[in-house]
Amino acid sequence: MSETNAEQALELARAEARTLADQLRQARADLHRLGIADQNRALVCAAVSGALGILCGVGIGLSIRKK
Repeated sequence: MSETNAEQALELARAEARTLADQLRQARADLHRLGIADQNRALVCAAVSGALGILCGVGIGLSIRKK
């Protein structure tokens, strides 16, 4: 009896794994179609420009403070 339950649970887990794998493939395809590489570039550019803005602000603040 317990072997049957274990087999059923294993089959259910396999079915869930197949479903999740299919969903992951679909999500990857959607991201690729939407141009995720361009989004990554935009995020990197935003991070770099933000860091430069902070550095400029700190530099200006320090130069004003010295006067």
